[in-house]
Amino acid sequence: MAGLKSTASSVKKKSSTVVQKARLFETHLQLSKIDNSIVGIPVLAQKLVQIQAASIARNLPAIVKGINDKLAINVAERKRMPLKMSSVSEAMTAFMQIIGLAKESLRKILVRGEFDEYPDEQNMHCTARLVEMLNQYSDELHKHAET
Repeated sequence: MAGLKSTASSVKKKSSTVVQKARLFETHLQLSKIDNSIVGIPVLAQKLVQIQAASIARNLPAIVKGINDKLAINVAERKRMPLKMSSVSEAMTAFMQIIGLAKESLRKILVRGEFDEYPDEQNMHCTARLVEMLNQYSDELHKHAET
């Protein structure tokens, strides 16, 4: 008897849901404009899947190209790296060498105003000249402060 009651309540719930769905498609401003032949959640869901699939198919080549470009850049960068580092100490040594070279390059450009490492980089020349001008301005300020 309990199984029969649960089946009856389930039928009532389904019919209530169908009535609510029909009322929604009749009364809703946007949903009421949809042709009755395609009204229904499964049909709308299928249509949405088709729209999304078309969008994915349209955009996927550009996404794949972007991924391949980044992969090629990273592979090229990896090939420029030292072939083998078998220990933490070797990796740390290489890292410290890179840091040392970066510090020396910055010291040349910012402190000494040398830009011979970058002969074709006009931005580096400007930076070096800016350092020279700032140093000159600082010297002038100190001279005027003393008088």
